[in-house]
Amino acid sequence: MPLHDTSYQHWQGVHLGLWGRRWVIARNGLGACLQIKGMRQLAGICWVAGLVMTGLLFLAGQLLVADSVVAQSIPNLNPALQAFARLLTFWLEQHPEISVRTTQNVLFYYFATYLMRVSIFALGMTIPLLVTRDLASNAIIIYASKAVSRGDYLLGKFATACGLVILTWLGPVCAAWFMGNLLAPDWRFFWHSRAALGHVLLFGLCSMSVLSLLALGVSALSTKEKSTTAYWYLWWIVGGVIGPIAVQTRPWLQHLSFNYNLDQIALGVFRLGSDLKTAQENVPMLGEMLRNIRPETMTALNSPALGGASVALLLMLGLAAGIIARRVKPE
Repeated sequence: MPLHDTSYQHWQGVHLGLWGRRWVIARNGLGACLQIKGMRQLAGICWVAGLVMTGLLFLAGQLLVADSVVAQSIPNLNPALQAFARLLTFWLEQHPEISVRTTQNVLFYYFATYLMRVSIFALGMTIPLLVTRDLASNAIIIYASKAVSRGDYLLGKFATACGLVILTWLGPVCAAWFMGNLLAPDWRFFWHSRAALGHVLLFGLCSMSVLSLLALGVSALSTKEKSTTAYWYLWWIVGGVIGPIAVQTRPWLQHLSFNYNLDQIALGVFRLGSDLKTAQENVPMLGEMLRNIRPETMTALNSPALGGASVALLLMLGLAAGIIARRVKPE
């Protein structure tokens, strides 16, 4: 028997690995974000938007059913809309492998890009919960004294931001694709619209990574919660204001906006110009309607500034990584 009883007992519980502690950081961070009442309401709005998108896909699918309410209501429209609806219905019936792919690709482009704005706003609400509060309370020193490395900490915080983007953006978009095709009159819609899902996942994962790392960089700029939130929203708003002005003066200034750069990536991924051309060739009335679009708009759709957007985003990510490496470290 030892002279001094240390009451030591061997641990009998479950041992968590490296990813276990990272998951704890991410789970607690996301839970703290959802404790904000406004965040829960915003997440609910995003999922309601997903239901609306599901309804639009359901209505488009009903054009293939001759006795559906949507098809029977066509004669009640004015002559111009009747002709357009009949041409669209004929195209859907005769070439579903092309029409479903094109229609859903266009719809999901607009749905994904507009819902991304809501996700950016949501990130701004939770910026202080990422790194700012830990810097203000010197919690980094406490984490460093435990079995949590700086890499584990940052990866957990990055996963927190990604989880928020999934909850407010990628999740509703993917759910809308699945539910919309599940309610379609023909389950082959799942196969015909696979390109739209691939584009959503490619653009979503790319944008999610970019926004999450940028949010971490902004959150590490200051120990004051209001300041980091203001930095995020000012960057977003000022970039949106400069963009339209820079078109007529110095176009390269548009790339100072991360939102503009992500929009260019979306145009390059979804290739909206080719889809609109396909629709024009099959629905002549649509071509007449699209003639009113300004030439510079069509040029932007067909030739997005992918090179400049990619370089600008890489520079922004490099700057964010430098700020994080400088600020998030034990003293």
